[in-house]
Amino acid sequence: MTRTLPTARDAFITAMNRDTAGSDRPRYTAVLDAMIEWSLARPELLRFRDDESAKGVVSFQRIGSNMVFWAARPMRGSGPKIELLPRASSVLPDEKLQIAREAINACSREVLEENDRLAIGFGAMKNPVSRAAVFTLMDELLQVT
Repeated sequence: MTRTLPTARDAFITAMNRDTAGSDRPRYTAVLDAMIEWSLARPELLRFRDDESAKGVVSFQRIGSNMVFWAARPMRGSGPKIELLPRASSVLPDEKLQIAREAINACSREVLEENDRLAIGFGAMKNPVSRAAVFTLMDELLQVT
């Protein structure tokens, strides 16, 4: 069965709420909504991935390919995370990967090491300045993928 974006969003929020303190729920929901809004504003480049099989995951992929551009996962224990280009090591040159890691590290307390995936927690993304910096990085990644 094909998922819809509202259904996927609701499933994410339900899963996220199991492990998220009440005060963070509206902030994390705002992060997810901002990611969705940013993606929907680029219909010629991105589309909602309606065939995602992982429960509670919201993801968008590049138009014209099966490459996931970003995926939000309601991680148990560590809190929800956004992963950019889950297969980044296969689509980005090392130099671009390093630049992307540095940009994410500038926004988060969790430091990405050389072989880490391009992921950032919702806790860091609730800060509007960090969110804007990640959106700038995402715009740059759209240009090279």
